[in-house]
Amino acid sequence: MKRTLMYRNQELLDFEVDTAAHKVHVLDAPERGDESLAKLGIDTNNLDEFMIRFILGRCISSVRKVYPVLVDAFGVHSSIELVLRGHGASLTDHFWYRAPGSTERWEDINFFDNAWDETFCQAIFEGDYSKLASCSPDIPDLTTRGTLEKAWEKNDQGIFLVKESLLKSGADLEGAVLGAKLCRLLYGEDAYQPLYAEERCGRRFSVSPLMISRDEELVQGWRLFALSGLQMEPSGGMMGPTTSEMMMDVFSRAGISNPSADTAKIFTFKDLALLADFHTGNYGLVCNVHTGERRVAPPFDYDRSFGFPNEDYPIDVMCSKPTLAIMTCAYSFTDLDPSWDMTWYKPELLEGFEEHIIDAYDSHPELPSNFAALIAHLFVTQRDYVNGIARS
Repeated sequence: MKRTLMYRNQELLDFEVDTAAHKVHVLDAPERGDESLAKLGIDTNNLDEFMIRFILGRCISSVRKVYPVLVDAFGVHSSIELVLRGHGASLTDHFWYRAPGSTERWEDINFFDNAWDETFCQAIFEGDYSKLASCSPDIPDLTTRGTLEKAWEKNDQGIFLVKESLLKSGADLEGAVLGAKLCRLLYGEDAYQPLYAEERCGRRFSVSPLMISRDEELVQGWRLFALSGLQMEPSGGMMGPTTSEMMMDVFSRAGISNPSADTAKIFTFKDLALLADFHTGNYGLVCNVHTGERRVAPPFDYDRSFGFPNEDYPIDVMCSKPTLAIMTCAYSFTDLDPSWDMTWYKPELLEGFEEHIIDAYDSHPELPSNFAALIAHLFVTQRDYVNGIARS
């Protein structure tokens, strides 16, 4: 399967995909070290390797519940083949694929200017996946990563990502909403990523507006590292782990004016929110495609925050062994560097936030009786830790 990788209306390179073997061979491209590709976050040292990682990074996850139904409905054998059925356009960047002989332009296919098939969104809300058989492959959902069921929705108010809850009860969405409230306090009213919860077709979902404008991109993962002149370890992938040193280095090389403060903000949020899902796919830069201006994106994925960790440490274990929860919290969420710029931090804004935690979780009978108090206690402990770092 041959395609041309496009960036808006610029032809970047031609490539061929072996969809069965998950391999890409670049057929025609600028020479190694070409600055025009490097400026877009494309690693020219090994284009074949970069392209397969790039394509896989914009394929729907094979562990998502809807994946087998999608593959069957579209008559394909893999997520790579599925994303190549359409233009491979995304709502977070301006790359897409053009088929041989096509004269289509960015203006014809991008999701900012053009509508898309709403069938996928309706199927997710209603839980009726039989509708997917008639769905167009040119939808932003097929280039959206993540394991939870989610869909993009476009209406008069803008573009929104609608995502299902981790738990059937939807109690974890309270943690996500708390994460948004905390982020607003840390980043300010105009700089954080909003999120709220609502019911659709008898099920609970979180709703977040698209965090970038038509002329911006969210640069993450492999592309973020390439843009900074670095390479990620192959084992890391799009979802590789992140250390504070790694993030500081990436932001510094990307030309961010105060990488110390931006790194401190992100890790302060992670530690206060007890965010258990933090990797290279959950942070990045927002880049203006016309001016080249870059800024660090605020935290934008609040899942698994405020007490909803991974499956290895479930809620019932945490609540039955609160001392273990405190020790694990101290081990996992005490990674701030006293040398970072913390002048932006205002501890008085977090006073009383533990009451929001109590109010959010006390209304959920599905949760253990001591869950709200335990999470509030963990937050207070974390707040004391951050306050101490900020004073040092």
